[in-house]
Amino acid sequence: MADLQCPATAILLDAAAAPPPWLTRLNVAGRFEARGSDAIVALVEETADLYRGEAFVVAAPPADLDQALRTRGIGGTTPIVVEIDSNGWRTVSPP
Repeated sequence: MADLQCPATAILLDAAAAPPPWLTRLNVAGRFEARGSDAIVALVEETADLYRGEAFVVAAPPADLDQALRTRGIGGTTPIVVEIDSNGWRTVSPP
């Protein structure tokens, strides 16, 4: 069954890098920092439940982000845009 709620959009960024220029085009509802892949996954999933239909940023060390993405079956490098809903995580193109 398809998810009837709007997905939340997580923008995952390297905490030590400058934000990408396209980030200014988004209405960001919240910004968070995390360390450790398990903490990132938990933060993204909990925050996605609160930010349905909105975008939020998670900044973390790149190795932690890469591992968090791999645990959700996603490859790629940061910055990366991920939609989250009850069907899981999926990457989308930046705006």
